[in-house]
Amino acid sequence: MNHFTGRIFDRLGQNIIILGLLVGVFYTDLITPLGFAHGILYLPVVIFAVLRARVGDGFHKAVLALAVVGVIVGYFSAPNATDLPEFYIISNRLLSVAILLLSYAYCRKLRVLAQQNVEISKLEQAQRQTLENFIDAMPIQVWLADPSGVVDYTSRSLADFAGKSRETILADWLALIHPDDIENTLATWQRSVQTGELYHVDFRIQRHDGEYIWHQTQAIPQRDDNGQIQRWIGSSSDIDDLLRFREESERLAMQFRHTVESITDAFFTLDHDFRFTYLNHKAAEALGSSIEELLGNVIWEKCGIGYQSAFAMQYRKAAQTQSKLHFEEFYSPADKWLEVHIYPSPDGLTIYFSDITEQREKRERLLLLNTAVSRLNDIIIITEAEPLNEPGPRILYVNDAFEAVTGYSSAEVIGKSPRLLQGPKTDRQELQRIKEALQQRQSVRAQLINYTKSGKEYWLEMEIVPLIDNDGHCTHLVSVERDITERMEMEQRLRESQKLEAVGHLTGGVAHDFNNLLTVIMGNSEMLADQIVDPEQRAMAEMTVSAARRGAELTSRLLAFARRQPLDPKPTDLNHQVTSMKPLIRRTLSENIELEFVPDPQLGITEIDAGELDTALLNLVVNARDAMQYGGKLTIETANTVLDRHYASHHPEVVPGEYVMICVSDTGVGMGNETVHRAFEPFFTTKDVGKGSGLGLSMVFGFTKQSGGHVNIYSEIGEGTSVKLYFPKAKSAPRLVVPAKTKTPLLGGNEHILIAEDDDLVLQHLENQLHLLGYRVTAVISGPDALEALKAHDDIDLLLTDIIMPGGMNGRELADQARVAYPLLKVLFTSGYSENAIIHHGRLDPGVALLSKPYTRLELATKVRRVLDKDVQDDEKNA
Repeated sequence: MNHFTGRIFDRLGQNIIILGLLVGVFYTDLITPLGFAHGILYLPVVIFAVLRARVGDGFHKAVLALAVVGVIVGYFSAPNATDLPEFYIISNRLLSVAILLLSYAYCRKLRVLAQQNVEISKLEQAQRQTLENFIDAMPIQVWLADPSGVVDYTSRSLADFAGKSRETILADWLALIHPDDIENTLATWQRSVQTGELYHVDFRIQRHDGEYIWHQTQAIPQRDDNGQIQRWIGSSSDIDDLLRFREESERLAMQFRHTVESITDAFFTLDHDFRFTYLNHKAAEALGSSIEELLGNVIWEKCGIGYQSAFAMQYRKAAQTQSKLHFEEFYSPADKWLEVHIYPSPDGLTIYFSDITEQREKRERLLLLNTAVSRLNDIIIITEAEPLNEPGPRILYVNDAFEAVTGYSSAEVIGKSPRLLQGPKTDRQELQRIKEALQQRQSVRAQLINYTKSGKEYWLEMEIVPLIDNDGHCTHLVSVERDITERMEMEQRLRESQKLEAVGHLTGGVAHDFNNLLTVIMGNSEMLADQIVDPEQRAMAEMTVSAARRGAELTSRLLAFARRQPLDPKPTDLNHQVTSMKPLIRRTLSENIELEFVPDPQLGITEIDAGELDTALLNLVVNARDAMQYGGKLTIETANTVLDRHYASHHPEVVPGEYVMICVSDTGVGMGNETVHRAFEPFFTTKDVGKGSGLGLSMVFGFTKQSGGHVNIYSEIGEGTSVKLYFPKAKSAPRLVVPAKTKTPLLGGNEHILIAEDDDLVLQHLENQLHLLGYRVTAVISGPDALEALKAHDDIDLLLTDIIMPGGMNGRELADQARVAYPLLKVLFTSGYSENAIIHHGRLDPGVALLSKPYTRLELATKVRRVLDKDVQDDEKNA
């Protein structure tokens, strides 16, 4: 009631204002001298009344009428205070009336149009509301988007479905979509927006309870007359039940397909006369004709299946025996392999066939691949991908190499974990690294110790590759493994060889310094022993000489192991050498040890240092004796042998070729693998303290290697030991030289000898010894000093020089430069460590004379005299 009263008073107020304005204009018209010109002032009042006043048409007409009357009355009532003609004033009044009438008509039309627009707007709003109500009532979600793809409207049904407000959905509609579907959905939508193509995609939308429901979404572009997209109109419908129904239908269809598989490929039927009664398009296509041309005709008259073909014979056989047949045959007209099924029926034959050309090719490739993999030397193991923890993935396939290496058959391991091959020495840290890599779906390489069925260890190098499917899931693990036991053993032997080489360098250097000291000790002790009269003091001096000799023997063994012992190889018959040593060997052995020598009568000749061989053989005999404390048998054998490339492949230091072998075997306690591996190490011994230096086998090893040979130990605990020494066989048959063993007297002379020695003690000792032998001596401490001495003395007969000296010039360089200036100068080298200055490949260079430290007075005197008399001896030989 209040609202209605307000509207009445509002209209009444507007009417009073309009009437007041009319009166005001009329009054001003009367009192204005130019009143005729005020008629146009009625126009705003009329326009306001028509356009704004909330009254009916009668009031509008009344206002117009009052305005016209006011113009006319004003003409008659207002005085003419101007000199204008009457005609001009009347025309002005009439023009004002015309303008009022025209303006009224125009404003009336505008008002009508405005009212119509309002009506249309209300109608559109009502229709839009109706459409929204209709859309909201629909079971699908409707949405709109602008041309750029931004969604700006969604129906209430989507908000109700998602349990979120429309504003939230419009702000981030992708938040409703399943994370796995966002990428494809967004890519498809962007492609449609860019190309203007219809938008169609399936994705899952999260329902208000959190469950994702499959929806089918599509959108079409709304275009203007120019083909430009104005908006996108889209909808999403719930297809979750449909998909489930489809999945169920597909499952049922799959079952049904297994039942009716006979008609899924080429299918036809024949009557008793072998005429076509039915065939599908695939059958007609495969037979190279059309359904119309084949129906009613005999099969071998209208297609490539001839009467005598394998197909026709099988059809007739099936008809005669009334038994179903199945076969594969090549159909040459189509160049395809076909799999054919024939079923007799009361009406004739039902036949279907399928093209298996590709399957046969795949089957043949698979058979070829399987054959190739099974024949590989590398082990192939295929397992499941899980579990990586205990008990481990199950084995699905192994090849023949697996059975050959491990001793397990495929039937024994299929379904079990590869961990059955692991054992105590399998590296657990390496297994953990493999596991971590596989957890990251990464390939991994590793080396491990595994165990065969019999428990034997073997090294393998493996690469495990995860197989990833199209969805990014790991389905299987493929392990390619190679038995590298032999390679690892070779590497171990190489490392041991390198270790021995390093120790050899160290021991060689120690022996050099020790030999210098022993040279002085041995020489002075011998002199004291000869000059002292007191028996007790003489015995002490002789004891010092004996100790020095034992030290010299120790350093000799060290140098032999280090392969720095200077060798003077000569053609040697091992049979003769062993025979000459038999008495010494017999005395070395106890009475409860039997000695047997088994020589090869056709034994070849080798070039070695016979004296060093005697020492090496004696060391082996002593070791064998100590291994047979309670008696046994010692056997020494010689033989010709060939170390071929196969043997050399397992022993990298061996050069393939012909060798002369000497073997020392005992029936003692034997050695384990660990002891055998360390047997050649210097100072390693299994004997009690004080019963062995640990250098015997080291010396044998060094001497054999320096002679270009090879040594091998075979031993078993409780069975004994065999040590075989292999020396290269001489390619020709050189003349054997057997030196006569005679006692050499202590000889001196009066020649002039130049000594070059950097060790002060050795230099003083050597100078003193040569003086006692009657020689004239000049002593210097370096090579440059020696060259100066040669210039100062023109009567020097012999240069006695140490090989290793400071001052930038060694003994060999000194001798070479001295002989250039003094060609007749004789040279005698001395050294406790030969290096490579005068020894190459383990042998003294031709024509080189060497006095090895430490040496006795007799050895010094003999060697010096021999070098000084060399030309005389050569002349006597030539004569």
